[in-house]
Amino acid sequence: MMGSVLVVAVVVAAFGLLVVVHELGHFFAARACGMRVERFSVGFGPVVLRRERHGTEWVISAIPFGGYVRIAGMAPGDDVNPDDPTVYANQAPWRRFAVILAGPAMNWLAAVGLAFAMIVSPVGFPEADSTPTVGELVDGGAAARGGLRPGDRIASADGKPLATWQELVAAVVANPGKPLALEVERDGATVRLTVTPDDAGGRGRLGVGPARHLLHDGPAGALAASLRITNQHAKDNVTGLAAMFSGRQKAELRGPVGIAQEMAKSAHAGLAPFLLMVWSISVVLAIFNLLPIPALDGGRLVFLAYEIVARRRVNQRVENIVHTAGFVALFGLILAVTVFGDLARLFHR
Repeated sequence: MMGSVLVVAVVVAAFGLLVVVHELGHFFAARACGMRVERFSVGFGPVVLRRERHGTEWVISAIPFGGYVRIAGMAPGDDVNPDDPTVYANQAPWRRFAVILAGPAMNWLAAVGLAFAMIVSPVGFPEADSTPTVGELVDGGAAARGGLRPGDRIASADGKPLATWQELVAAVVANPGKPLALEVERDGATVRLTVTPDDAGGRGRLGVGPARHLLHDGPAGALAASLRITNQHAKDNVTGLAAMFSGRQKAELRGPVGIAQEMAKSAHAGLAPFLLMVWSISVVLAIFNLLPIPALDGGRLVFLAYEIVARRRVNQRVENIVHTAGFVALFGLILAVTVFGDLARLFHR
């Protein structure tokens, strides 16, 4: 019981820290641009502790899940003095653009920093193996049903030699619901298996992940590696989103409950898997917040980009209505994913 409570506490703290890091990006950029930051809150709800420093009210609130930053003149309905240069609304559009962009950028920097720290430490970074070697199996998935085991190296599929994990993925994706003859290298012997990839919206799915090895290196090599793997993960997320929106890939959305479940599972697995999950979520937060959706940072950047190019400001009332509608729609989507996705999976396991 105590172990479960500790895991929950660690998960909440880790996810909350990622949100706070995001808000710190907005805070530092706003201060650098000469904007007045009225409040920085760790958590939400009633204020528990309060301290004022350099014109900013720093507070810890009762609900320790994330936080927010309040910049003068940024919220709809703020009373803005047109002669006050410290107000967000009175700043040049490129400065406002930089402040909004700084949040996702901070999540990306945090991911790079976490990967770097793991690589130079004894923990190591669990990097995916580029060879077609089986790692974790999904319970009840096509790979498990077909007899594949962790550590198996898949040498060929339907007689076609495989050298990389991507070649294996391509072979599986192209054969949804069709038997696939595999030649597997296992413990020095060759084993022949037949697996039938599940049909996931017209794309084959095996239910298996690549094997991983712990990446260790010195500071210089770690910096290069952390940039490489973080940028690759960001690229993979963008590619996955594009495939989802184009209908080439079935959407698999997770809300806060689902994310917390995955984080808890990784925490039970050990320090390295948990830090890997935190790293991955930090990258996802950066990408998600850059989506051109009203109410998200990406949606605000679209309006600011228009203002910079057209050299005229969008009607603030119209922009506020768009962001409010976007927030309501986004909240509704998160609620639906949580109720019909996360909770449905939780109670029907």
